Amino acid sequence: MENVTQYFGAIVGRVVNRIGGAQFTLNGVHYKLDTNEKPNMLHGGRKGFSLLTWKVEKYVKDKANPFIVLSYYSPDGEEGFPGNLLVRVTYALLEPYKLSVVMEAEALNKATPVNLAQHSYWNLGGHNSGRASSASCGSFGAMNSVWLTMNLL
Repeated sequence: MENVTQYFGAIVGRVVNRIGGAQFTLNGVHYKLDTNEKPNMLHGGRKGFSLLTWKVEKYVKDKANPFIVLSYYSPDGEEGFPGNLLVRVTYALLEPYKLSVVMEAEALNKATPVNLAQHSYWNLGGHNSGRASSASCGSFGAMNSVWLTMNLL
């Protein structure tokens, strides 16, 4: 499944979007990454998180609030990224008619860039409801998020 360019419905990472020149410097160390969209790295590289098999940590089939917890352990050096990384994603159906997606990542031994995304597309108004331009969407990020300039990575 190398060089898949469709990410519909996938969990994308280690870093979603493009890392210019497929390289970055972190804490004085320069890292060269896999190049899957020359000259850049896109959505975590040739073996980004969207192409990997995730472990099912927990699955609860409950009528009111079913959920599943998926995890992936990314070893130091995978696709060129530093450090071991543990990622967990929880999908839950909450009453009434709410989908919750919680993504967590823990750097286990070194600082590493992480920018996960759930790459689904939604027609919030339903089939044949018209353009999406009248829809609104909110995102609640982590309190300790770090915002990077476009040229940093």
